[in-house]
Amino acid sequence: MTRSEVHRAPADLDDPAAGFSLVSWESVGEHRFEVRARYEHGKQPLALAHAVRQSALLVAHEAYDVPRGHHCVFRSVACVMPTSTPADAAGPPAALEPGVELSLGLRLDPEMRRDQLVGARFRADVLNGSSAVGRAEVDFAFLSPAVYRFVRRSAGDGGGEEERETAAVSLELKATEEQLTFRGITVDHIPGMVLAGAALEAVAAEMHAPARPPVGLTGTFTGYAAPDEPCYFHTRPAPEPEPDASDGGQRSTTEVWAVQSGRRVFEGVVLTS
Repeated sequence: MTRSEVHRAPADLDDPAAGFSLVSWESVGEHRFEVRARYEHGKQPLALAHAVRQSALLVAHEAYDVPRGHHCVFRSVACVMPTSTPADAAGPPAALEPGVELSLGLRLDPEMRRDQLVGARFRADVLNGSSAVGRAEVDFAFLSPAVYRFVRRSAGDGGGEEERETAAVSLELKATEEQLTFRGITVDHIPGMVLAGAALEAVAAEMHAPARPPVGLTGTFTGYAAPDEPCYFHTRPAPEPEPDASDGGQRSTTEVWAVQSGRRVFEGVVLTS
């Protein structure tokens, strides 16, 4: 398939809080796209996930005609920074400079129903010129307002068994008004990216080692997170991963999960350098 024309990203899909400004997108193959985004702010590795999340929403709305009024329900997120550096360099990859334009090679595994995109897993390698910044993936379901209201009511009914949590609390999250606002509109849940960011903070606080910051996250959203209730994040050491010969070394892993009103709403693994 030949390249299509380059499309300018519409301004209404920008999310200033995410730290990126969308620039353009183009189709480069079946379910494959190249997206360009300008970095403004945000810490790694969560910035990678923000970049792919925004790019995924851009492509879903513009290339697959998902209506603007549909709800995007986060199912999972993953992001990882490369550890390999040039032979004469030391330490992790250099921090991104505000204003730099990144390229994302976006691929998706779509879920179609009656020729409409109802969900997808989006994966992307993020490049700064020819240098790898990292990779990330997000998994979404796209729900009409009527379906979302039904799912939301079911989640609010609080099905499932309550857990007795014995692990110590590493972090308590009480979502702020700013965190509960998406493109100027107050949302009815704690956003997935807020939970993912808190998971990274919980592990960083537990590590007590600034020299070993989080460099990756894999997480699943396992339940509805009410906006007006605190979430308690717990951590524990996870089995050590096998060394990644292609990535340059060993990383430590920590399991992290969040509990709200006795039910898990997030669980994952954080990588530290």
